[in-house]
Amino acid sequence: MQNKKFEELLKELNDIVESLEKGELSLEESVEKYQTGLLLSAECRKRLDEAKEVVVKKMTPNGEVPFQN
Repeated sequence: MQNKKFEELLKELNDIVESLEKGELSLEESVEKYQTGLLLSAECRKRLDEAKEVVVKKMTPNGEVPFQN
């Protein structure tokens, strides 16, 4: 999971959600996909939080990006 891009993780999570919504999986498959989805969701949230932190650090207190030469 660590070496995948955010977009790949998000697509995989979306695919899991779609397969669960169809309701065609066995209980065991559904539980397995659900658990995988939780892990993917946590990893996506972690990466979004990290990206947000980078953006916030680059901004001035009033929300503007400082001008650099």
